[in-house]
Amino acid sequence: MNTRLIIFGMLLTACTVVSAQSMIGLTKEEVLVIVKKEHKEFRKDNMVVKQRFNYLKYVNAKKTRTWILYFTDEEICKTSKLVCDYSDYDEVLEDLNSSFQKVDDSRWEYIQDTATFEVNLIKEEWYFIVRETRK
Repeated sequence: MNTRLIIFGMLLTACTVVSAQSMIGLTKEEVLVIVKKEHKEFRKDNMVVKQRFNYLKYVNAKKTRTWILYFTDEEICKTSKLVCDYSDYDEVLEDLNSSFQKVDDSRWEYIQDTATFEVNLIKEEWYFIVRETRK
């Protein structure tokens, strides 16, 4: 019985850490390594017409999700934005609800280390956005 509780606790902790890992505060080099290793469903998109911002852009294989990570001049991630097709809405909403503490219908929060992060879901006409920032 005690072994089962210990294993369950370890799994719960591991799942919580994985789902709540934020890229915010990491260097661009760290983000490149983590995305390549832990987010294999995304491929880096280098198709940029005119780059005005310091960012990395990734697209999933189905091209239903675009993940953009914005960086400061010092190459530190300051915010992330996931632009999704509505075909992914239920899955993304379920993931947000299971991974973070819900604040209201379109906002979640979580704490990592000593920082509080805010996750906002913004509905647009043809797509929706999940934006993550440090609070």
